[in-house]
Amino acid sequence: MGRTHFTLDREDSRAGDRFWQWQAGVAALEKLLVVTHPIEGFLVSFPSLILQDCPLKTYVLLPQGRSLRYLPPTNANPALPAMTLLPAVWEGMNPFCLLLSPEVNLLLVYRGERGLHFSFAPEEIRAFWQQLRQQLPLTDLHPIDQWLASVEMVPPSYRLVSQFGQWLLDYSQPPATPLTVTANPIAADISLLQALSHEVRTPLTTINTFIQLLQRQEDLPQRTYQYLQKIGQEIQDQITRFNLLSDAAEIFTRPSSKPPLAFGQTHLPELFTTNLARWQKQAARRQVKLVLEYPPNLPLVLSDPTSLDQVLTGLVEYYSQTLAPESELQLVVQRAGQHVKLELRSPQYKHRSDLAALGRLLLWHPATGQLSLNFEAAKLLIEAVGAKVIQRRDRQAGEILTLYLPIAKDSG
Repeated sequence: MGRTHFTLDREDSRAGDRFWQWQAGVAALEKLLVVTHPIEGFLVSFPSLILQDCPLKTYVLLPQGRSLRYLPPTNANPALPAMTLLPAVWEGMNPFCLLLSPEVNLLLVYRGERGLHFSFAPEEIRAFWQQLRQQLPLTDLHPIDQWLASVEMVPPSYRLVSQFGQWLLDYSQPPATPLTVTANPIAADISLLQALSHEVRTPLTTINTFIQLLQRQEDLPQRTYQYLQKIGQEIQDQITRFNLLSDAAEIFTRPSSKPPLAFGQTHLPELFTTNLARWQKQAARRQVKLVLEYPPNLPLVLSDPTSLDQVLTGLVEYYSQTLAPESELQLVVQRAGQHVKLELRSPQYKHRSDLAALGRLLLWHPATGQLSLNFEAAKLLIEAVGAKVIQRRDRQAGEILTLYLPIAKDSG
């Protein structure tokens, strides 16, 4: 949540890992329809029928040449709703469901390894529909275009959003995985981390939706709006942190034969320009000053920009909470042969002796009550964004964590 514009993500080849979240979303949607009783409207789904008992006009976008297992076979119930079946250009589009009605509007998107995304926000739903129509300019969907042009979608009450979040929690039960300690001694830690991450992120996402609803109220005092902005940022930071924990667990469960992320060409100056202010504000909350140094004309590197941003955000958070107040954290970037080198260092850094190990993946910070990944888990997460990582100590610069990102071949 928290984004005004929605992006149609491409389906990840590892999408089945959190499919149970999509199933929970569909079950929660069924409950929502029972409570709100919409009698007119639309239900659009991809890649197959979402609900077999729905009073709304149903459109099903079918992938060309693909048979997917996202829902039970339609012949399971002969009394199916009237459907309009439309061909969709495949291109790896993520499974989604869009509910449009005068009573309630909801978007569900299954984003593979990132799990389920849902939104009641009218502007996000409209942005999603506009991008979908750019990909699928089908005349059969004109009734939905006309409906959206004639109505003003209103966000639901906070009670309904809260109830939907509770339904998600009720239905979100990951498939039980028998753990054999002798065969995989880290399996218990991974399951705990995955469950913890999901149980925290789901209510935080619901709270974030409440904040967005409150911020849209007319005549909202400026100070109240600013407070809500700060609360929303804190919540988003926590969601980002638990996304990192979940991603680390994902990497540990991934067989070594599976390919890494599909890397693209990442423009580091653009990444820095977009995120530096947020990183500095993040460090300033711990009374730490973040300084970024990088030369002009940095070459393009091979990495996933979104994941790289998440990793750097996690590293800034980790070092910020382990440094003494008024310390300086330096992020120094420079070219090193066929790589670009990113160094995080602080002359004032001292390894905290009060950090406690929590299982095989986590560290606990008793002073703050926060969790962070240990070096072994963080290293795998960094390597997953295409970087090599080295940790060392220097008398003048203190502890140094260095990431080496390969330069794109056509970047010079």
